[in-house]
Amino acid sequence: MYGAILGDMIGAPYEFDRSPKTKEFPLFSKGTEFTDDTVMTIAVAEALLDTIGKADDEIKAALVTLMRKWGKRYPNAGYGGRFYGWLRARYPEPYGSYGNGSAMRVSSAGWLYDTLDETRRIARLTAEVTHNHPEGIKGAEATASAIFLARTGTNKEEIKDYIVNEFGYDLSRTCDEIRPAYHHVESCQKTVPEAITAFLEGADFEDVIRTAVSLGGDCDTLTCIAGSIAEAFYGIPDEMVSECRKRLPKDMLAVLDHFAEKKLPMEPAFQDPFLDGNELIEAAIHACYAEATKGKLSAVLEAIRQRMHEDGHFMIPVLASENGTEFTFRTIQTKDGKEWLVAFTSPKEYGKGQPSQIISNFIDTMLKACIDTENNGFIINPWGESFILTAELIDMILKADGGVEYHVPDDAITPELLEDGSFLKRAIEICNRNRTHLNMIKLMKILRDSWIWIPCNAIMSDADYAALEKVVKDAEQNGGLDSLVGKTLSNQDNIRMVPDILQNGDEFFFPVFTTAEEMGDYGQGFSKIEKHFLEAAALARNNEKSVAGIVINAFSEPFVIPRDLFEMIAEMPSAVEKK
Repeated sequence: MYGAILGDMIGAPYEFDRSPKTKEFPLFSKGTEFTDDTVMTIAVAEALLDTIGKADDEIKAALVTLMRKWGKRYPNAGYGGRFYGWLRARYPEPYGSYGNGSAMRVSSAGWLYDTLDETRRIARLTAEVTHNHPEGIKGAEATASAIFLARTGTNKEEIKDYIVNEFGYDLSRTCDEIRPAYHHVESCQKTVPEAITAFLEGADFEDVIRTAVSLGGDCDTLTCIAGSIAEAFYGIPDEMVSECRKRLPKDMLAVLDHFAEKKLPMEPAFQDPFLDGNELIEAAIHACYAEATKGKLSAVLEAIRQRMHEDGHFMIPVLASENGTEFTFRTIQTKDGKEWLVAFTSPKEYGKGQPSQIISNFIDTMLKACIDTENNGFIINPWGESFILTAELIDMILKADGGVEYHVPDDAITPELLEDGSFLKRAIEICNRNRTHLNMIKLMKILRDSWIWIPCNAIMSDADYAALEKVVKDAEQNGGLDSLVGKTLSNQDNIRMVPDILQNGDEFFFPVFTTAEEMGDYGQGFSKIEKHFLEAAALARNNEKSVAGIVINAFSEPFVIPRDLFEMIAEMPSAVEKK
């Protein structure tokens, strides 16, 4: 709800057509304070929190009771005339309004329910107690729907299509087209479409707020609606949340804090399979909470280390630049004044607190980055069962591996990188140490453009072999074989190079090596030819022994590429050709 309340506060000084009609204005000033939009947003939230799972009539009764309670507690917040009368009426009844008040107070409905249908049903109830005109109901439903869609990972184009198709709002105009003639109007049909358009055009939360204010009109309400949707899509910078809380009384903060505990998670637009398995870390942290012993602490570190080896990711909150190409890590400050980086193990843990822009990255990469930048460390899952992973503990995790690599590097593949076979050998060693799906894919990409060495038996034609035998016999009869030293013997026919085949049990394997030297003593009895890996794969596939796969560096760091991967590697685009 911070998005709605910040929109109300920041838009308040520019209500009644006092907008600067530009995005250049101070966000927080003397007149930045809450109005009736915030009071009713809090009232509706408390009513919905108190009635989750209850019948419609109970929800409506709670809405009436709490809206009137909060309205009387803050009587000078700037209510419209008819709504003020409803607050004071002995027997309050809905009065057919299509004003934008139904849309500005509905934000909590977008966060508390599992489905879009349920969200729309509850939004309808929040409107009907006062604004029971079809347009008033539509405004509340459209706003809550946009919030639900935004927080569950729907992109802007899909949100726009849904609002247009379901509610018939015209979202074809740009803000530049709306701005010049737009003026103070308090109806849903003249406020909600403009607020949604401001959200659709905004680049981040702050930009949505500035865009909405720049349109003018009923500025606090329009920006309240736009901000409520923007929060669900982008999250809100911590410093703006802090400014918001400074301007709210304790009773409102209590509702906000209760709401933060009960609201459903903001789901990132990306789906990251590399987070699967982080339950191991969460379980270890939970056990450490139950019994904080040295052994439990070690178990948390070992769980992080294991997930690191499994290509596990952390979710990291960031602040992105205006163009979205650069970002800085967000931090949390503890009571001792220290700043900590933040990491989440899952969308569920992330959703317990304030939304933020998120990146997802490998655990080992993030731990090494923390050490390299001399940060204090990470707070893992700060909104739930948190764990402070200090720089010293990170160092222990990394040193436990002895400095070895567990992930195949992402270096750009070039002919120079592959020239001496060392990069391919390094990738094989890492895959043997940590055979994850991602490492295997990276190795296959490297093999796609690599040259390897094949041990072969040189087979001469019968005529050339007979000629060689004759030369040897003649030498033995005329002074011995030493007489052949320094002489050149030429074959008349082509020599066939027949690759050697290795057998393991009942299976046959086609041996290749990253360098000729890698063959060692085994290679002394063979001729050696250099071939592109795709050629080697073709030779292996067509070998009469029906090989089970290619074995690389069979006598030092053996790694088998199964036969069923040959075609997959061949179909990969060449990274070198792309470059």
